[in-house]
Amino acid sequence: MTAECGKSRLEVAKERLQAISSAFNFHHSFIEILKTVIGVESESENSDEESGNEDSTKEDANINLSDNEPETDKAVISMDGIANKVCLHNFETLQYMMGRPEFKVARKYNAKALDIVPDNFNALWNNVYILISQCDSSDDDTLTEAEKVLHRLETVIAKDKKLMLIAKAEVASMHTILKANLDRLLSSVTLYEEILDELQEFSKQSLSDIENLVLIWKQDLVQNYARLTYGHKHERAIAMASDIVKELDHHPTIFDKDKARLWVNLAVIIQHCVPRYERQFDYSNIELSEFPTSEHCYRKAMKLDPENPRIFMQAGREQRKRAKTVPGLEEAVEWLEKAMEGEGMETVKEYLLHHIGLANQSLWQLTDNPEYRNIEDDYKFRKNSHNDNGPRLGSRVIKPPNHPLDFIQIPPPYKKLHKSTQWRFFNPIVRDINNRYYLRAIQCFEEAIRIGLEKCLYLTHLARLRSSALDLVKAGECLLEAEKEVLSDMVSPDAVGVSLYEYIGYHEETLMMQKGFEHKHAEKIKSFYRESIRQSTHNSWKPVVAFHHLLRILYKQLEDERGFDCDRDRMIAQDEYFLLYMAIQEAKDPRDILQTLTTTAPKIDLISRLIQAFHERNEEFDAEAGFTYFSVLAVFRKMKKIKIGAENNDVETKRILLELAERVARQRIEQPRYLRKEYRILYELIGEEAHQRELNSSSLDCKLAKLQEMKMKIVMTIIFPTMTVGCIRSMEQC
Repeated sequence: MTAECGKSRLEVAKERLQAISSAFNFHHSFIEILKTVIGVESESENSDEESGNEDSTKEDANINLSDNEPETDKAVISMDGIANKVCLHNFETLQYMMGRPEFKVARKYNAKALDIVPDNFNALWNNVYILISQCDSSDDDTLTEAEKVLHRLETVIAKDKKLMLIAKAEVASMHTILKANLDRLLSSVTLYEEILDELQEFSKQSLSDIENLVLIWKQDLVQNYARLTYGHKHERAIAMASDIVKELDHHPTIFDKDKARLWVNLAVIIQHCVPRYERQFDYSNIELSEFPTSEHCYRKAMKLDPENPRIFMQAGREQRKRAKTVPGLEEAVEWLEKAMEGEGMETVKEYLLHHIGLANQSLWQLTDNPEYRNIEDDYKFRKNSHNDNGPRLGSRVIKPPNHPLDFIQIPPPYKKLHKSTQWRFFNPIVRDINNRYYLRAIQCFEEAIRIGLEKCLYLTHLARLRSSALDLVKAGECLLEAEKEVLSDMVSPDAVGVSLYEYIGYHEETLMMQKGFEHKHAEKIKSFYRESIRQSTHNSWKPVVAFHHLLRILYKQLEDERGFDCDRDRMIAQDEYFLLYMAIQEAKDPRDILQTLTTTAPKIDLISRLIQAFHERNEEFDAEAGFTYFSVLAVFRKMKKIKIGAENNDVETKRILLELAERVARQRIEQPRYLRKEYRILYELIGEEAHQRELNSSSLDCKLAKLQEMKMKIVMTIIFPTMTVGCIRSMEQC
């Protein structure tokens, strides 16, 4: 081929190849993503280790079943079959082509792919890329070969639309071979959805030659939906997955164990999505009764694959959550214990013990008829709701005053916690200390603590059981140990830190009310409830008790004016009270209280006043309080609407934020609780800043500016920690 428009043959070949990729956005986008990923990895000293971790992520997120496949001609091509081999060879080729290229290795994998399927789009594209990347304009033989492959590639594109569907499906699968994150999972799901939509253009007969591939694509899509719903909502997930699973359940060529995998994935999707249907989207045109329940899905899976212990683990976990009767909970325990006896379940034994313990805890509450005691009964308020000079119960607050009010003018808390929340959170008092379910629950949690890694969660549950026996000393020891565990302050699917600090606050409040309300102790309790609220800004679990109890403590403080040293202290308590009062008043669902903290200008003004007041007063718990409300504003993107400091500008706001964060870091260093690395880094930067000021070099201003920038980046990391979406924990694989 001669050069066109003065361009060399090599330039023309490169342009043709680039045009082909650009014409198919799914291919071009993935190439760009892969270049970025490989580029980042190549800069790391541990790139080999990271690559290994990425390979395992795909494997970990899959449902792990037995490798023993029955030998039958009717079996569908599995994920280890021809289609997947071609996809993997193409992915491996791309890995060695991009970043720091190793074309010799890339050619080896490319040859393997072309040997299996000579007309594969991705393999042919890779082949051309390798050829033109290894030659120059004078290498006529290589250029001629590249032009021949380009011609074949263009022929494939024009020959059959189904070949391009196969290419798109391979790229969809490649997205999930990379380490899971939200964008890659969404890209994979979107491509699979497009493929299934495009298949509607073909007749059933015309798809007979790729029927097995279509089955694989549908199974992949259901699996990706399951991974995606760990930390993300997706509008089509439940409807699409339900239709696919019902269809494939009757397909004669799919193994029972693969059908079981589909039902488990559907159960996971339903567990995560059904509550969101009512809360996040308008699905008035969809009846939830159209979809099976998660319990139905697990029972189907257990019937299809009765020897898989991980299915029994998942089913037992879900049954434990939903069962309200003794037989239902005992069935959950039976499934969980059967799972624990299964082969290879040692790695998740702590997880199984945790859920067996919770099931036995529920069985104890059903069989022992324990006494439920509400701590609210210990609070005795001056009645002002029926006084002619005061507000009536349930008075609506629109814009609180910016001056102290007499207690009689402050509306009392009126919204009560729902009974289900009280039943879940408050400690029932054990009647029969020898109740077998109660003793078995303690035994399970103690063993989980002894062998497990997620001790924080188990210690919290054990503390609750100790409190039920009125052993508050041992309960406090458990909570102190729980604070030292890493899960006490991190983003996790269980949001352990949120519930931990909510319960620590409740435990301390119980201790305080045994002796009588005391202002100083109340300040400590408020700090625990605020910490639960702060952690909930970056976790999916939202506290309810923390808001209601914090509101009640503030009201009690406002009732006793002798507890305040000055009007400023009273004003801080009053502003925080009205902020929480209005948020609870506005929230239609208790789980939405956090979100309603910043929905109106008066509440944002209150938060601004509180942050500035906490910063100026600077008492023991003020820095954490100010930082909590800063976190709320930042998470809901309201930082630009606040007015803090004398200058009321961004510079002043950032200065106060940094100072509050630095105070928190100094306090955390000295506390016995778990210390996140970000706080340690921030503390070290504070020390470095002090050192630079002592040196007082000529470039001091430049160094201080750089340190300020580094500190602000760390503070933002504390406020916005990340959780990888789609990474199913090993204990939740099935």
